[in-house]
Amino acid sequence: ALAPTAVECSLRKLLNSDSSKGGLAVAWKPDPCEEVEPGVPCTQLYHHPQGSTTVMPCPMETVTSPDGCGALFGGKADGEQCPQITCPKALGVTMKLVCAGGCCPTCWAPDHVVGLDRHTALKNPDVVPPAPEAPTTCGGVRCFEPLCGEGFTKGHVQGDCCYSCVASR
Repeated sequence: ALAPTAVECSLRKLLNSDSSKGGLAVAWKPDPCEEVEPGVPCTQLYHHPQGSTTVMPCPMETVTSPDGCGALFGGKADGEQCPQITCPKALGVTMKLVCAGGCCPTCWAPDHVVGLDRHTALKNPDVVPPAPEAPTTCGGVRCFEPLCGEGFTKGHVQGDCCYSCVASR
């Protein structure tokens, strides 16, 4: 994908700015699920039950672990299953409740609306390369040297990106 031009960035900021500050306050939505890259959870706007502001669980067809949600919700009444949250403003933009694979909605805004500093340029002397046996999906991962307690030693667990502490043999 090509990086947006300065004009596109300015237009996005104007379109997504708060109308009380002179912007157009156009509503934004997550990308359609069909356009999300493989491995990236689909993010969908959460809809409160009709006539209510109670935050209920995300639809089971949108969660990545329905069994885990069942365990989390076990025995809890409606309205007690999920935190009753309202979304804050960040940099003048109100975030929105979304379902993005979790059991309960979370507050979210896309990166082009509220830029996220991922600290990718920070140099840290404690960062070590991933394990040579790491899967190819570990590109860009930041690993740290494990400090293992008695009875454990540095080793690799199949499927992990980084070394971890495993039981000594």
